[in-house]
Amino acid sequence: MDRIVGLFMTVHIPFPNITAHAVATLEVGGAVLLVLGIATRLVGILLAIEMVVAIATVVWRQGFLGGYAFELTLLTVALALAVAGGGAFSIPVSVRRLSRTT
Repeated sequence: MDRIVGLFMTVHIPFPNITAHAVATLEVGGAVLLVLGIATRLVGILLAIEMVVAIATVVWRQGFLGGYAFELTLLTVALALAVAGGGAFSIPVSVRRLSRTT
């Protein structure tokens, strides 16, 4: 975590210690929520915002290849999740389907 805080300080992210913990929580907690299909749109939006900030502050000046190509891919996936949602196999949809059949 110290390396991330140091990076955030280097690129002048406000409140680097708090922000680093928030980003770590988003990435770990968001991954769990995405696997379960819970709050998919919200997590997608938050991850998209994170990737925009990462591209703008850290990797943009490195160029496309070897720079922001990976983050741009993650941004695209996050936006797709934000638009499409969890889908038919997400837990909320499955619970609704089960509650209608009983």
